Amino acid sequence: MLAKEWTSQGHHVLVVAPDHTARRHYISQGVLHCPAVKSEQLLVDLSLPIDPIRYRKVRAFRPDVVHIQAEWGISLFGLKTAQYLKIPLVYTLHTEYSKFFTYAVKPFMIPWATSTFAHIERYIAKHATIITSPSNKGRQYYKALGVDVEVEVIQNSVELDDFDPALFPELDKQTLRDSLGIGVHQRCALFVGRMGPEKSVDILLDYWAECIRGEHNLRLLLIGGGPEDDMLRNHATKLGLDSQVIFCGKIPHAQIGLYYAICDFYVTASLSEMHSVAMLEGLGSGLPVIQRLDQLNADQLQEGVNGYFFTSAEEFGGHLLSLNALGDQELMEMKRKVRQSVLQTNSPQALAEKYLVQYQKAIDLFGNER
Repeated sequence: MLAKEWTSQGHHVLVVAPDHTARRHYISQGVLHCPAVKSEQLLVDLSLPIDPIRYRKVRAFRPDVVHIQAEWGISLFGLKTAQYLKIPLVYTLHTEYSKFFTYAVKPFMIPWATSTFAHIERYIAKHATIITSPSNKGRQYYKALGVDVEVEVIQNSVELDDFDPALFPELDKQTLRDSLGIGVHQRCALFVGRMGPEKSVDILLDYWAECIRGEHNLRLLLIGGGPEDDMLRNHATKLGLDSQVIFCGKIPHAQIGLYYAICDFYVTASLSEMHSVAMLEGLGSGLPVIQRLDQLNADQLQEGVNGYFFTSAEEFGGHLLSLNALGDQELMEMKRKVRQSVLQTNSPQALAEKYLVQYQKAIDLFGNER
């Protein structure tokens, strides 16, 4: 996304990416494909952090700055490459990985994994010229690690053009609604994410059961798979929500825009994200967001403009039912304003410009330090 935007502006970009299908290093359409091993457990491709062939190809590209966006494999290669080439390093902290170790290691190994990652994060912080994060949580994260660093907050972006509801024909939307059993006069709230403990989908179900009744003509669509999928389906049944909640399972991302387009609101109780990409996709689709309040992320919504915060079942239900009470024209106008609210601030163009500013700042700082 960013590479496409920068290239269109005349900048030269090389994306270095692990690729488990690559048998050798090769460059194609601005991407350096690096041999890797596919991790089914972590759902990522993993490459060695040191490779002389890869280094020579990057050196031949002659970058002015290196930007890494993870903490292992290719990103550690990027860190060492910046050191070898004597150029600035920009690092983006996307995730508090300590919240996700349950997916990667055995329970008895979590303390070791936490300590190891903390060591890696401190090492990166020591060598990065500039650190960015999509959330104020990035600042808190490093503070908790005992590292005194400045963190530039740059919110995430998505390809908003892909989520324009006008892209999807009415016939396609109606066909999907029919296949899911959604009635003509029913409105839908949507959540997209892993069915895991960190997403707090159980809270959504509990609050829904407490506040929403059949006569409200509302449905809740849940998209995603994960370790708690069966448990959450059983929980919904115990709460008597089988007629109101639809578990869609995993949906290919190329198809997910249509699901946003048939919905009316986006709801989330998760406190685990730095900045939810799925929520941004919802905003880009024009869906008012009802989000569980996370004080460090409170600037990610404009309350009353593109969404509302809740801290209790009563507030959750109150916001949802107030939105549901809007007439069709009123809701359509609100959806237009919701989408408009992120077109300037969270578009790929806006993110590209913000990072270009940081790259120049990193180059200037690095030059002054030498």
